[in-house]
Formats: sequence, C-alpha cells, structure tokens
Amino acid sequence: MQIKDLKAKEDVTLTVMIKSVQSLRTAAQKPYLKFEFVDKSGSIFANKWSVKPNELDAFAVGQVVTVKGLVQLYNAQKQWNIESISVVEGEVNPADYVESSLMTVDSLKANIEHFMDQMQEGHYKEILHYFLTKYEQQFYVHPAASRMHHAFRSGLAQHVYEMLKIGAAYCELYPIVNKELLYAGIILHDLGKLFEMNYEKCIKTEYTLEGLMIGHINMMVSMIDEASRELGYQGDEVLFLKHLIIAHHGKMEWGSPKEPMIIEAELLHYLDVVSAKMTAATMALQHCPAGEMSDRIPMLDNRRFYRHK
Repeated sequence: MQIKDLKAKEDVTLTVMIKSVQSLRTAAQKPYLKFEFVDKSGSIFANKWSVKPNELDAFAVGQVVTVKGLVQLYNAQKQWNIESISVVEGEVNPADYVESSLMTVDSLKANIEHFMDQMQEGHYKEILHYFLTKYEQQFYVHPAASRMHHAFRSGLAQHVYEMLKIGAAYCELYPIVNKELLYAGIILHDLGKLFEMNYEKCIKTEYTLEGLMIGHINMMVSMIDEASRELGYQGDEVLFLKHLIIAHHGKMEWGSPKEPMIIEAELLHYLDVVSAKMTAATMALQHCPAGEMSDRIPMLDNRRFYRHK
C-alpha cells in the first residue's frame, strides 16, 4: 500500500518519509504535531493531537517513519489522524520514498537534447549548451515548484520536455514562430528556480533568501546577460530571449514585469500554463479511483475533478 491508496474512514499502518513537521498549539493551547508525509506515490498531511513531551522534538525532515492512524476527509481532502508514529531504525534509501517523474533522468536528457539537435546553430543553441553543461546535474533532478505543479524530483526537466513537445506542434502549425527562440525560452524560463529554491536532500523544497527577494525571473535575466557577454553575443537575440523570460507568467499581476510583446512570448506563456495545469490534474486523477472525485487541485482554482471510466 502507498499514500495514493489511502481511503477515508480506514485505519491503516504505512511506512513513509517526513517531508515537513511542525510543533503547534490548538486553540486551547494544547501542543500537537503537524506532518506532511511522502512516498513515491504522493503526499498527505497528518496531525498527532495527543503528544508526549518527549515527542515534540523527536521527529525531523527526512526521517522514515511507520505511522498508524485513521484517514479522514477535511474540506474534501484526505488527512491522517495519527495514533502512533515511530522512526524506522537502520539504513534507509531516501530515493525509495521521494515522489519522482515517471521518466528517468536519462530519458528526459535524451528527449530534451533531441529538440536541441533540431535547432539551427547560433546564439540560442549556444546559450542552451552553455547553461545545460554548467547546471546539468541540478537541472535534471530539481522540481519545477515547491507545491503547485511538477513539485517532484526531475519535475523541472519533465515540465520543459512537455512544453517542448507541445511547442513543436505549434511551430509546425504556425511557421511565423521562431522555433530557436521558443525552444530557448522553454528550456531557460524556469532555470532560475535552481537558485530560487533549495531542494534539500531531494525531499524538501524551500525558497532561498535570494529567491524570496529577487525571484527566478530576475535571476535568469541576469544569468542570460552574463552568459551572452561571455559568449560574445548582444543585440536583439539577447533582448528577445530576456523578454521571453520576463513575460512568461503572462500578466503583471501573475508575476511578470512585462506582458508578452512578441508571439513567441505569448506562446511560451500558454505552453507553461497547459503543462502545469494538465500535469497537476493528471497527478490528482492518478491518485483517485474511477468513479470518484479527486482531491482539490490548487493549480486549478482548488477545483475537484471526476475520474470517469
């Protein structure tokens, strides 16, 4: 059994990993522990309402624990009320409990390089080689977000691959699109997240101080400027690529300093949204039996979706 198999009103025992743990107090000022547990199938929040003094500091992120408790529904979301929890002794492999892309790193790398091979030589292809050579190891294991979409190991590379595959169809349908510029924007649009978020032990994703104060968009624009100077490029090619990064959230109220002003920037925004929302919906429905409603999906306005047969 895995987290995705948990059903409401069932009393279950399961071995999982701690993604987060907080010591909190109820309205009556009684201490309790709030957890988020993960395994390869997903995550679930849990509370231990009855806490002994020695338990308040007994648990930490990354520990593998055996948990017994009753699964309940709270605001249409599954939640685990913990009866007992104990740390698993001995050596454990964290990778056995971390949610990951269904695609292997080698497969993601081969597929992304396939799209790069289709690009004409020039600044856009050269700058991609520059960044993917420099940050290859981090790029292929990092999540794309802390929670909203592709928030799992290798999620960033999967997000990029999905966008490239959809984008290729649009390039064929609309020849006016500059494929080299679009592909470069797709691959680099979230690369700044390698520095915006710290992916601790491939378990916990937290924002860095620089990430909180500057953000991945501004970080990436500075990185493109630096790389372009080093590679000897300037002018419109650099300007257009930076514009794709700046505008990929689509609207200023969604975090973009500028709205799209060239067709590749508009398309990049759509591809970003489709990949993020469809993957969020797919993952929620994978964890939902046929004939039932999914949990609420934050990426889709907290709506629930029905999984039909």
